Amino acid sequence: MSSDEQIVALNYNHLARMHMGGDSQDYMKIIPDYVDYIWDSSEDGMSWAATSRGNVLLVFGLRMPWDGLAELWMIPGENIKSHAISLVRGAKAVTDTALDNFNLRRLQISVKVGNDTAFKFAKALRFEVESVMRKFGPEGADYYLMTRL
Repeated sequence: MSSDEQIVALNYNHLARMHMGGDSQDYMKIIPDYVDYIWDSSEDGMSWAATSRGNVLLVFGLRMPWDGLAELWMIPGENIKSHAISLVRGAKAVTDTALDNFNLRRLQISVKVGNDTAFKFAKALRFEVESVMRKFGPEGADYYLMTRL
């Protein structure tokens, strides 16, 4: 990441001032109090924001339903594409560290079918498609279940 870019612990202010991009704008219409939902779903010490010059580019984190399994979640800002390479490097470092430090057998992420940017991002983090979850999303869309084992 460049000197302007950093990954920091997530706080509510990051979500409140973030200009969400992509599917998140649709989710805001479907899920009541979407920003609060994200905040309430994030885990302390396992959620981060990628920022550049005060702008929030991406928020992401891990949820651990049980030992050995973590789910990665990511919400892109509208300017994610202009920082794609450094964000992939930073997110890869975080996911690699999580796999080692939390003794994970499985790391998974859900990616909306047709969201090419999210799909390429997940592939760059070394996730592979395991299956398609039909009518999975809040809008009823199909999603890939992608994993790193």
